[in-house]
Amino acid sequence: MSNKAQNTTNKLPLSQSKLLANIANSLLSTGPKSEAGKVRAAMNARRHGLTGQFYVMNDADRLAYNTFEKGFLDTLAPVGPVETQFAISITQDHWRLNRSRAIEYNTYGLGHHEHEGDLDTNSPEVDAAITQAKTWRDANHGFTLITLYESRIRRVIALNEKRLEELQTVRKAAEAKAREEAELLLCQAVMNGEELHADDTLEVSGFVFSPTNLIAVIKRREALESARFYKRNNWDNSETWRGGFNFPPVTPSRLPKAA
Repeated sequence: MSNKAQNTTNKLPLSQSKLLANIANSLLSTGPKSEAGKVRAAMNARRHGLTGQFYVMNDADRLAYNTFEKGFLDTLAPVGPVETQFAISITQDHWRLNRSRAIEYNTYGLGHHEHEGDLDTNSPEVDAAITQAKTWRDANHGFTLITLYESRIRRVIALNEKRLEELQTVRKAAEAKAREEAELLLCQAVMNGEELHADDTLEVSGFVFSPTNLIAVIKRREALESARFYKRNNWDNSETWRGGFNFPPVTPSRLPKAA
């Protein structure tokens, strides 16, 4: 066997041995010694406010995740526990995608750290390129798993997004129907001379509306209808829009004020 073939054959076992040695050393590590280092590395368990589950993260990751999650939940705007569960799943899976990319970048960074000083081609760019290739060769199984991992996560995200969209479509249609019925009932109450109070509520099909909110929505819709009418008539205000419903003022709450 040639020296070249022998060197190629011996390389992988040595690399594996080095990997095992690194793992063994990490297990023996007692962590940071300084108080500042201990604070930075501290892992804290937190119960998730929506799922009720415990998560162990350091403070920096926890704050980053909380900001990430809030942005997603604000955008997805779930209502109720079922929609919220799907929204959280979507959020966490996107976080996992970002984490898998970070692991890929960090693996290359670890390779540059471990192979530092191994090459001297008089070209930093060539050294970096060869080190990157070595890192991929030594950890190609891990990179393959990352790709598979990301592909599976993306499929789960797509399924959860589709299911959340379906739930929200059904819920919004039901809410629109309930709001229409609530508006009719409100107008009929006004026609019958009933007083409207700020603390009144009107429940239809499980959706609760207040007179103040209903009136605001009706008035905005009427304002848009009026604007469209005058636009069709070239903004000629000699024409009179005949729509609109006259609502009495909403009286203050009937509930006694706290002392």
